Amino acid sequence: MKTKLLQFYFFLSLLAIHSVQNIYAVNRIPDFETTRMKSTAGAGVASILMDEATFLNPATIAFYEQGSFYFQKGGVDSTPSQGQGQTQESSNMSIIASDSKGITGGSISYNTAEYKGQSTKRISAAFARPIGEKSSFGVNATYVKEQTFVNGGSELVDQDYKQTTFGIAHVLNDSFSLGFVLRDPFKERRGDTKATAGFQYTYKDFFSLMLDTGADYSENLSDTVSWNAGAQLSLFKDFYVRFGSFSDKGRREKGTGAGLGWIQPKLVVEAALKNTDVLESSLLNQTGEEIKETSLSLSYRF
Repeated sequence: MKTKLLQFYFFLSLLAIHSVQNIYAVNRIPDFETTRMKSTAGAGVASILMDEATFLNPATIAFYEQGSFYFQKGGVDSTPSQGQGQTQESSNMSIIASDSKGITGGSISYNTAEYKGQSTKRISAAFARPIGEKSSFGVNATYVKEQTFVNGGSELVDQDYKQTTFGIAHVLNDSFSLGFVLRDPFKERRGDTKATAGFQYTYKDFFSLMLDTGADYSENLSDTVSWNAGAQLSLFKDFYVRFGSFSDKGRREKGTGAGLGWIQPKLVVEAALKNTDVLESSLLNQTGEEIKETSLSLSYRF
């Protein structure tokens, strides 16, 4: 009888310890993405984009000969998996200014985000220039200031760090383009170092297919591999629908995205919804949760 009682108390102790760890574990702030990136589930390293230069591939801005001003507002709902807690709401905002009218294209961005009592502010500057008729090289420098939980979520501290991203883009023809991005090669923040390669196939401006794959080359590649796949369809002359899916083994995340875009010569309006399943991981001090992101953006070209 005493043996069974001791076993019962031991089981309760383990359960209590596990519960305390789950209570104090706080997941990292989700990476910021533009509305278009959310709609394609983060895919697009090889897409020739302007507003995404400071977030995705800095090299692609060199293919433009215009300026842009971009504003985005988004919301985030995070719910613990299996109904273990209440949904928490947070928000994010971004402003991007780009100019690629000269030989060297440039883009600067500022964005803020809140997430479960944590916050981040990010300032980035990207520069790119052609390295041939169909190729370009770009660099992005980022300064980040965060308030994040440490020590298992028991302490909120201020921290800041700098990161660098290098990118290459190459247009094979009117249908195919390639991209390569090296993120945080100087390892300023653990878990952010990553090499990603991708391609985009476009059929007569009607259908586009994007596929990216990457991994943290400073760790075991099989443990950190990720992929992002997205597609874009032209509904009418100016309206586009996008959707995508992704899986990141290193961060124990997977999810989907969808969105709409209205593209005019000088005005671009986009909306997106992204769902992310964050899987529980004791190695990452991460609890399971479901994240739903909504985003609306406006871009003016000049």
